[in-house]
Amino acid sequence: MRYIEKHYDTPTVIKHEQELKKLNMDEDSLRNSEIHAGKSGGQLYEIVRDMPTLFALKEQMYSEQGGVCCYCGMKLEYPFNPQYRVEHVLPKEAHREFVGEYKNLLLSCRATKKEIELRKDASKSKAQRKGYIHCDEAKGSKEITYSPLNRACENAFWYDLNGKIHYNDEEAKKDIDILGLDGEYLNSRRKAAIDSLWVLNEDELIAFRDGLQHPNSEGKYAEFYFVIIDAINQLLPAV
Repeated sequence: MRYIEKHYDTPTVIKHEQELKKLNMDEDSLRNSEIHAGKSGGQLYEIVRDMPTLFALKEQMYSEQGGVCCYCGMKLEYPFNPQYRVEHVLPKEAHREFVGEYKNLLLSCRATKKEIELRKDASKSKAQRKGYIHCDEAKGSKEITYSPLNRACENAFWYDLNGKIHYNDEEAKKDIDILGLDGEYLNSRRKAAIDSLWVLNEDELIAFRDGLQHPNSEGKYAEFYFVIIDAINQLLPAV
């Protein structure tokens, strides 16, 4: 997981916030229980989802995230449904006031076709099938401590050379469980990304690592870029 910097002063965000206020869907309005009385966060999001400003906002978030999932780093095939989900960091079920607020929204991955197939595999136990559910889909209405909007997230988790995620405190461990970040599917995908490193020499590893730290010419990060950077740092001799 890596910190995602939000840009609040763009025309896209300003226009979206103006539209929220016009519809009484902004944070200040929704803190008043008499406004949109009786409507849950989920019901209110149906209004947000139809706002014309949301599409442009999602484009901005995609750019800010460099085209990868806010939690696991898997590639997002935006804007082609169903390859991404709009994630509410503070769940809309418990925090209806943030249901349309840009500061609470990110883009998360959606299950791949392969994961959906594996979930239907009757030969696997319920626990094994759960290993193919992660990120926003696994999180649901739960709250996490280390979100990509919290700079501390970059020091809360690390990855070994087999692609397995580790934690630096108990809150991070809980977040891994909530987000399903230690599932079989993600572990195997991360390991495959790391395995390509073994053929590189030290100079090539350094050059590759340096390149991964920035988006490419299309503004996109490599899939699992922060996982691969962790692995390269472990492969390089300590200075």
